[in-house]
Amino acid sequence: MQIRRAVEGDEQRLEEFATALVEQHVAYDGKRFTNMFVAGRTAAFYRSRFSDPNACVLVAEADGEIAGFAYLEFDEYNFEEMLRKGAWLHDIYVSESFRGRGIANELLKASAEEAKKLGAEKLLLTVAAANSEAQKVFAKAGFRQTMMEMTLDLPGEL
Repeated sequence: MQIRRAVEGDEQRLEEFATALVEQHVAYDGKRFTNMFVAGRTAAFYRSRFSDPNACVLVAEADGEIAGFAYLEFDEYNFEEMLRKGAWLHDIYVSESFRGRGIANELLKASAEEAKKLGAEKLLLTVAAANSEAQKVFAKAGFRQTMMEMTLDLPGEL
């Protein structure tokens, strides 16, 4: 297995993974998560992050193919989150056929290293409340719970 920065040509596989990640979240809670997938737009989004100096997209290669990815961004100051010098791990996904091989753990380690290179002093992420398996992986990697998102569904007519 190898972890490397994503390069042009990787974006189609990342779009496939991002689509699966969105579908997974919509299945957890369709009222909270929205399937905003538009073919090509997701690939273009990730491709735009490849050269952003405050972002990093990593891919994990195994058995000659891209098995997973991670996407993080650095914030010098984030007033909404009361955060200084933090990096957000926005996405991490490992293809189902490659799970259980330690790929997520390696992506987390590489993400932490890239976050440091970007100037971060901490790496943060959010995880779906229903995704207990991911929560275990993140806790085992040293992440601790610091916030809890809550959602209020608003009625259609007031």
